[in-house]
Amino acid sequence: MKKIWKIWTVILVAAATVLLTISTQYSKKEEISTDSYQYLIGVSLPNVIEPWLNNFVDVFTEKVSQDKKINVIFRDAAGNPEKQIQDIETLMEYGIDILIVSPDGSDSLSSVLSEAFQKIPVILTGVGAGTEDYTCLIKSDDQKIGRLAGEYILNNLYEKNKKIVVFQGVEESPVSKQRLKGFQDSVQGTIPEDITYYCGDWLRDRAELRMKDYLISHDSADIVFAFNDDMAYGAYQACQQYRIEGKVHLIGVDGFEGESAGLSLVDKGVLDATIQTPDFGGLSYEIARKLLEGNKVEKNIIIQPELILQGGAERKE
Repeated sequence: MKKIWKIWTVILVAAATVLLTISTQYSKKEEISTDSYQYLIGVSLPNVIEPWLNNFVDVFTEKVSQDKKINVIFRDAAGNPEKQIQDIETLMEYGIDILIVSPDGSDSLSSVLSEAFQKIPVILTGVGAGTEDYTCLIKSDDQKIGRLAGEYILNNLYEKNKKIVVFQGVEESPVSKQRLKGFQDSVQGTIPEDITYYCGDWLRDRAELRMKDYLISHDSADIVFAFNDDMAYGAYQACQQYRIEGKVHLIGVDGFEGESAGLSLVDKGVLDATIQTPDFGGLSYEIARKLLEGNKVEKNIIIQPELILQGGAERKE
């Protein structure tokens, strides 16, 4: 009797383990709600740790939560181009009606996107992917972002011998390169030196560490321009620890809403300014909705940035 009981116990435990494994794998793989819906959208992102992509997920999720006809599956490649290709292939296997992709800036996705484009509409956000096989590309004028920052610094903050620190994004990022070009073109010939450049990888912690390195060797800085608000805030935190906050002018990029996001940081006086970029999540949802309703959309949408100053002032140039 005891032997039979032990056998049944083993069987029950094994069965429970299998069910738990299947359930866990299914929930991680599918991420599809059980509610009824008419359309399924697949979203492939290169690395959600980047603040603008994190904001994209939040905004898009909020939009979809209010739309009973649409469901969405997100896939995060965690910085791995090969995984993003696999993510897109998996999304296509799910039978999605629209594919939204934020490319990593390389041409690695061109083939898989071309295949998807033969079957369903494809929306790209942020940058292109080395192919014309897409329905709509939504991007910001990144050179203009850099130019706006450079002009603001020259016209409002810079004096001879002032020290400037610039935090770029990920090395070789097309977005970062365009912002850098716009900035350098705007200050060329006026600020010949005294500019230190770091790659902050779009991350607050990385920028904070690099700013500390700078302050150890230079004691102080006068102006910091970071290619996103998160890195600008990281630089501010470093300045706080060295008790020079308030003496350093900080400019960021993104201008999102939220407690520690760009608009709030400007309102609190942490940042002198932020350059507001597109609401990629909201725009992608709107474009997807139009396509699902059978409407035509522009193939290339370039959103102009806005310089947001303390006091709520806005400048479009």
